[in-house]
Formats: sequence, C-alpha cells, structure tokens
Amino acid sequence: MSVIVAFVRWLNDDSAKFFIIGLDGMRMQLLIVAACATLCVASVMFLRPSRRSLLNTGGVAIALFGISNSLIRLDGFNGDRTPRFAWRWTPRAEDKITSYLVAKIDKSTSPIDRDWKTPSRHDFPGLMGKGRNASVGSVELKDNWENEPPTLLWRHPVGLGWSSFAIVGQIAVSLEQREQDECVVGYHARTGKELWCYRERTRFSNEHGDGPRSTPTISEARVYSVGGTGFLTCLDLGSGQSVWKQSLFRSPEQQNLYFGTTSSPIVTGDLVIVTPGAGPKGSAMAFDRETGSLRWSCGDDPASYASPVVASLAGTPQVLSFNGAGLRTYSLDGNPLLLHPWVTQGSSRVNVAQPIVLDRESNPQSGSEGTRVLISSGYDMGTCLLRIRQVDGDWVSEEIWRSSQLKSKLSNFVVHQEHIYGLDNGLLTCLQLKDGVRAWKRGRYGHGQLLLVGDRLLIQAESGEIVLVEANPSEHRELGRFPGLTSKTWNHPSLAGDLLIIRNDNEAAAFALPMQ
Repeated sequence: MSVIVAFVRWLNDDSAKFFIIGLDGMRMQLLIVAACATLCVASVMFLRPSRRSLLNTGGVAIALFGISNSLIRLDGFNGDRTPRFAWRWTPRAEDKITSYLVAKIDKSTSPIDRDWKTPSRHDFPGLMGKGRNASVGSVELKDNWENEPPTLLWRHPVGLGWSSFAIVGQIAVSLEQREQDECVVGYHARTGKELWCYRERTRFSNEHGDGPRSTPTISEARVYSVGGTGFLTCLDLGSGQSVWKQSLFRSPEQQNLYFGTTSSPIVTGDLVIVTPGAGPKGSAMAFDRETGSLRWSCGDDPASYASPVVASLAGTPQVLSFNGAGLRTYSLDGNPLLLHPWVTQGSSRVNVAQPIVLDRESNPQSGSEGTRVLISSGYDMGTCLLRIRQVDGDWVSEEIWRSSQLKSKLSNFVVHQEHIYGLDNGLLTCLQLKDGVRAWKRGRYGHGQLLLVGDRLLIQAESGEIVLVEANPSEHRELGRFPGLTSKTWNHPSLAGDLLIIRNDNEAAAFALPMQ
C-alpha cells in the first residue's frame, strides 16, 4: 500500500507527467512488461511453486536472455522512442562508411562541368530550401510514378548524422561523422562523386545516433555549417578549404543540448546568424560572413532544436528563434524584441519544427497590421497561430487559435491554400488555417519529413520510403511511392529541380523525378 500511495503522489507531480509523455510509444511496451512482472510475482506468492521449479524456470529465463543478447543488439530508437533491434552480425552504419571509403572506386561516368558552382533558380541552398519553409514552387511533379518511376542516379554509404543536403549548382554539401572526425563533405550532385572533405577532430555522441544534426547553408560560394559540438565553420564552396572557424560554446559538455546543437546557420546581408543558446547573452549570435568576427551576441533563453528564420514581421525585418523558452524575435542588430512563451516537455524544451511566417494581414478590430506566425511542437503541445504586431512601440503576440490536432514532434509542417499539412506523431494531418479545425487525418508515415512541391506533398517517411500525396483538404489521396532508403530516416529531403537527394545515418541516394 505504501508503494501504491507513493506512486499516486508521484503521478501528480509535473516531472512525472513530462516523463510519461516523453515515453511516447514505449508506454504500451512498458505496461506489458510491468503486467508480466506483476503476474510472475503474484504467481510465486500465491501458487508457491517448489524451489526446484523456481530454479529451473530462472535458469531457462537466464539462458534465453543470454541467447537473445548474443544474437540481437539495440540499434537506436524510433521517433516514438520505441527501440530498434538488429542481428549482431549485421554491419553497423559506421562500419558501412568505413568499408566504403577503404574500397571506394569512383565509377561515375557523367562529366563534371567547369561551372558546377554556378547557382540556378532551382537551388536548394540550406535547411528546408530557400525560404526555410519546406516549399518548392519552381517545379511541378508528374503523378504517375508507376508508368514513369523516379530514376536512381547514385547511392552509396555516408557518415553518421542527421544532417540534410544543401544544393547549389551541381554541388551538394552535407555534414557527416567519419570515425572521430566530423566532416563537411561536398559531392557532385548528379554523380555522387566526392569532391572534397573538410575534417574537424570532434564527435557528438547520443543514444539516438552519433554525429552532427544541422544542415549546411550555401551562400555566394561559401559553405557555413554548425557541427554537433558547436563548431561554426566557413568553407570555400569550390575547394572545401577553411576560410574561418568559431566555437559557439566555451564548454560543449556543459552548454550543449542533450540531443546536440541543431541550429542550421542562416545568412542575411553580411551576417551569419545561429541560435546555440550558449549561456547568458549567448542565446543568439551573429558573425561577420567574411571574417568570422562576432558582431553581436544576445539573449538568455535556453536553446532548443529549431533553426533561426529571418522574416519581416509587420514590416520590420527580424530574426525568429523557436527556442527553449518559446518563440523569440530579435532585431537584425541583436536586440530582443518579443517572447511568446512555449515551453515543451518541461526542462527538456523540445521545440523542433520551424515556425512558418505567413503573409501580413490587417486586424479590422484595431485597425493595426500584424503578421501571422505558425508554431507547433510535440509532447501534447500542438499547433498555435499567432498574430505579431507592434503596439505603442512594443512588440506583442496574441494567440488566434490553438489546436491539439497537430503535434509536430520531429517533423516540419507546411501551408497550402489556407490549410496546414504536417505529421501528428507520425500520422499525416490536415488542419484549416483559419481556425485550426482538423479536416482529416490519414496515412502513417512515422516521424519523417515533407516538402510542399506545387500542390503535392513529397514525404520522406521515417521508414525511408518516398511518398507523393495530393495536398487536398477534402481527402487524403496517395499518388505514388518508392523505396528511397532502407532504414530509419529523420533527415530532411532536398529537391533542386528534378533532382531529389535524400540521406539518413547509413546512406545517401539521388533520384531524378519525372517532371511536368
């Protein structure tokens, strides 16, 4: 009875609530294990088997555990925190890239043009594309993948990590962990041939996978990247040579996030802006894009896992940071302007999805203008539509609506024709933008990612499959799918024209998609 009373008291504590919500998909499995354990204890107490029977049963259980442990290994976790298992004799992801690099023979036959660095209008220069909103409007995909399937251009192992590709011209750049070196690697986008590799002797380790988490940003023939332990580097796009380097943390072991820093840098004007949450006056930082010198550092908010966005709010350019305290905005010269509190999962502060800035709208009640901004996160937080405006010189935010129907835990979301599309704990969901009411919820794609391409949703499922879905508020209609990758994929897909490049912590692949 004492144990039961103590357990009930613990359940009423906020820390218990956060712990139980954080278990996610593990809750059912742990409940089954607890029920089995309770049944075993009850059987021993009430059936009172003989000592010999207990010893025999215990011996069989220990033997089975030993055999299972010798055959099966824990191979990380899914996005819902359920464990992934693999046979012990199957190669690990790190073994694959090591073997590939040792035995690598370049078999590519397509020529590399001399102007492979020349930008094009289809470039995908960083996380989630040009506007950092996961929307590609310059191409139109064909739907009939059965008659005109995507064409595989190349496939090979890559280093560990959850980085995506930035694509400019004919070069694709990503971050990888290769043994003890964190690498920024440039590939020829159409052939997969490695062009250069910049190495930094550092490694971020975590139970959800080792390696860097952020995505490089390419701007004016420079590559800007943030590694898993907080190194900000600027490289020459053509050669991969270092231009400058900064460390965002004085002590990465104490200042870094549990899942590692994921702040993909953004370039605006002559500034490179990151949001590492590096202690007092270090929530957001801006560096000179040419020299790497620190231009400003401000804010005391703790970090989270989204990346900064630069947008105009009510006519004023600002930096938006969806950090551990909520949605924070800064002026471009480093002054905090606004905080809309949004603390997810207590001290864990897991805000991941990128905020989406919508068009400026008019507020008929007050006559003032404001800008709508969407934020969303998992762990029972949901989605919120904000209006941000300036009143008597102060920046204020108000919630237009809040909905629990879309909880973007690890995935981004998109907006198309007054509707929101995103993955609610793995299920594709459509909400009305005007009021947050759910239109439909269909299609289990796990904790993957998605791109809005015209009026189509290009979904990178957590399983590795690529799925094409119509962005239709009336119904969920899947148009086609193909096996892109073969294991857990949290990395965001990158689309430049007809070129789709995808990766996870095992391999990367490029496909030519059929276009209209």
